[in-house]
Amino acid sequence: MNKDTKCNHPAPSEDSLLRELKKEIIKLKSLNRRAAEEIRDLDDMIIKSIEDNKVIEYPEEDKAYFAGFSSINLLNRLEGRTNGGYVENYDDLHLEMQELDDHLEVLNESR
Repeated sequence: MNKDTKCNHPAPSEDSLLRELKKEIIKLKSLNRRAAEEIRDLDDMIIKSIEDNKVIEYPEEDKAYFAGFSSINLLNRLEGRTNGGYVENYDDLHLEMQELDDHLEVLNESR
C-alpha cells in the first residue's frame, strides 16, 4: 500500500502521463479547428445575408441544425459545460491519436 496516497493504485508512469497530455492536446486541436470552421461558416452566413439584404432561409429539414444547435453545442464545449473530449473528423488528428494508442499497446505487450 502506498502510504502517501493510502491506496493500492500504482502511480502513473511518466510515459503514461505524457501520452495522456498528448491526447488532450489532440482533442483541444480538434476543438479549436471546429471552432474556427464554425466561426467561418457563421461569418459567411452573415456576410451573405448583408450582401443579399435578406434574412437567411434554411431548408426545412436543416432549420434546427443551422438555427444554432451546432453553435450552442460548440460554445458549450469551448466553455467546458459539456464534454469536448472527442476528436472531430480530422484525418491527421485521428492518425496522431491512433499512433499514441498503438504505442501504448506495444508497451503493454512488452510488459
